[in-house]
Amino acid sequence: MIEVQSISKHYQHGGKSIAALDNVSLQIASGEIYGIIGRSGAGKSTLIRCLNLLERPDSGHVSLHGEDITRLDERALQQRRQRIGMVFQHFNLLRSRTVAANVRFPLELAGGQSPAQMDARVDELLALVGLQDHKHKRPSQLSGGQKQRVGIARALANHPDLLLCDEATSALDPETTDAILALLADINRQLGLTIVLITHDMRVIRQLCDSVAVLDHGRVVEQGKVLDVFLAPQHAVTQSLLAETGMGQGALQGIWRQRVATPVIKLTFVGEPTLQPVLDKVGREVGLRVNLLSGTLSEIKDTPFGQLLAGVVASDVDVSALPAIFAREGVRCEVL
Repeated sequence: MIEVQSISKHYQHGGKSIAALDNVSLQIASGEIYGIIGRSGAGKSTLIRCLNLLERPDSGHVSLHGEDITRLDERALQQRRQRIGMVFQHFNLLRSRTVAANVRFPLELAGGQSPAQMDARVDELLALVGLQDHKHKRPSQLSGGQKQRVGIARALANHPDLLLCDEATSALDPETTDAILALLADINRQLGLTIVLITHDMRVIRQLCDSVAVLDHGRVVEQGKVLDVFLAPQHAVTQSLLAETGMGQGALQGIWRQRVATPVIKLTFVGEPTLQPVLDKVGREVGLRVNLLSGTLSEIKDTPFGQLLAGVVASDVDVSALPAIFAREGVRCEVL
C-alpha cells in the first residue's frame, strides 16, 4: 500500500544543514499495522509526516496505492489527504467544540454530506470508540484516554484507508495505553485499515504491530516482521531498545563467560513449542544438563514466544549438534 523510496529531509539550524531523514526506504502492506521506533531525534516524526506530505521530503518519492503523492498538485493532495487520518500525541482537539463537534469537523471541511448524514457518521464513530455518552462534553471534561479516543474517531471520519499515529500513547499512563492499543487493534480488524505508528516504546511495538522499522539518526538500521526483529535483533540500537524492556541478554552472557568457561546456548520458542517441555525432552534424549541464566515468556501480538539463555553443564553429544536436535522440535538453538 505504501512505498517510500529513498526519501531525505534536511532542516537548517544555526547556518548548518541537519539531516532528519537520510535515504529512507520502506514498504508497508495493505491492512497491516506498521511500527516505526527510535530514540528521540531519530527522525520518527519527520518520517510519519512525510507519508501525508505535512513535511515534504527534499528528495525521493512516497507512493500510496501506486500513486506518487509527491507529484500531486496542492488541490489533488488535499483530496488525497482526506483518505489519510492522523492521530496526534497531544490530541489537538478544538477546545471550543464538543466531542461530537470535534468528530464532525473533518466532515464539514470535506463537504458533500447533509447535516443528518454527518450526525449519523458522528454517532457511528463515537459508538466505535465507546464515547456515545460523552458526545456533548467539552475536551476539558475528558480524561487523557477519552481525548485520544475522540482524536481517533475524528481521524476516521472520512473513511480513510490509512491511519497515522504520531506517538499516540506516549502521553498516557500504562493502563490507558493498553486500552488505546486494544482499540487500534480492533479498528484494524474491523475496518481492514492500514495503521502506521511511531513510538519509542518497544512494548507498544510488541503488543500491536505486524512489522517494524528501527530508526537511528535518520536512517533505517533494521526492519522486518516484529517476531523476526525482536527474537533475532541484528543492530546495536535494536538490541539496546530491547534490553530496556528486559528482553536483552548480552550482559548475562558476559557474566557467565567471565565466571565459567562452558558454552552458552540461546533457545528461541515461537508458537506451540513455547508451551511444550522441549528442553526437558531433549535433555533426557541427549543427556543435556544446563544452568538457566535467564528466560522470557510473552506474546508478540497474538503469538506466544519464549527465549532461554542457558549454560551447558553436561551433554552426551557435541554442543555443535544441539541446533539440529532442537530444530526437530521446532526450536531455534544458537551456540553463543
